[in-house]
Amino acid sequence: MRHSVPIQTLLLRVFLPAIAVVAIGLGLLTYNRLYATILEGFDRKLITTSALTGAMIDSHDHDRLIAIARSAPRSDIAERSPEYLRQVRPMRRIRERLGLTYLYTQILGGDQDITYVLDSTEGDNHSAIGAEDDLPEETLAGVRRSIAHGTIHLSPIEYQEQWGLLKTAAAPIRDGSGRVVATAGADVNVSLIQVATQNALFTSVVIGMASLLACVLAVLMVVRHIARPLDRLRQEALRIAGGDHRPLTPFAAPRDIARLQAMLAERVATMTGALTDARRSLLTAQQQAATAAAHNRLREVAEVPALRFTGPPAQDSDALLRRAAAARLAERIAADPELAGRIAAFGPMLRLADGESADAVLPDGGTVRIGAAS
Repeated sequence: MRHSVPIQTLLLRVFLPAIAVVAIGLGLLTYNRLYATILEGFDRKLITTSALTGAMIDSHDHDRLIAIARSAPRSDIAERSPEYLRQVRPMRRIRERLGLTYLYTQILGGDQDITYVLDSTEGDNHSAIGAEDDLPEETLAGVRRSIAHGTIHLSPIEYQEQWGLLKTAAAPIRDGSGRVVATAGADVNVSLIQVATQNALFTSVVIGMASLLACVLAVLMVVRHIARPLDRLRQEALRIAGGDHRPLTPFAAPRDIARLQAMLAERVATMTGALTDARRSLLTAQQQAATAAAHNRLREVAEVPALRFTGPPAQDSDALLRRAAAARLAERIAADPELAGRIAAFGPMLRLADGESADAVLPDGGTVRIGAAS
């Protein structure tokens, strides 16, 4: 006699190999989601900072500073001017509090791609007013679009020869007449993103280990208390309860569950017959009720003072439809006497059954024939 596979062995064969897959999958999914969230956070920070910086720059001060930058000054006198300090000090505070690498304003042109105007960076990495720089092609194209269309450009992580790996946002700056003449740039160094990513990786490992432990505990509980045949029986019961009354497909199961399976199959057979009869009766009753309701509605529509209909009593749907159509036309004619004249000239519009005729009663008491037997 063939013995069924023990429930514990069966569940261990199924679930134990899946534990590692689930844990690794959860770890990778968490890492990818965290990494995407980190980049999205930097993107929002860069876009918001560049846009606010571009909006808060005073156009008159900045226009004067642009003129100085274009003249390629050879000293830092301009950077000690009131116009420069009024604009750069708030930018320095913003850059420090938000942890950005660079925050500056720039214009297109010069011997290189761009010319710097304001730069909140201090120390060796500071770009003096009038300093020039070359940009990667995609960033340069984005800056040009920002100036041409007044949009905000967000670059991917790109390598810049002088500054290293950066992620950049550029927002438009307008002059005194409202034209976009420059951009406010906000940069973050990739090292900051790497630190945040490493933290995300550590978090992913912790979550993966926790999920692994949770999966092991869950499998041990399932192995101890639940068996696949019992779950199969539950699924069959739910299928039947949901309205699917197909016969049960036999499946291997322990003795007690096999006995329950046989009882459920017997109940399904009995219930299926009863439900079939009940559905047939319900469908017949619904059809009869719908037909009666439709007839009553057509009788109500056909009973209007503007219609004089002769013929045998309406017993079927076709007769009721003819009367309802005549009633609608009679009401229309009674409301529009001119239409009555046209119908009188061309003859009845409705084709009725033998022995039937329809006249529209006009407001003055006259009638016009609107339907007759063909």
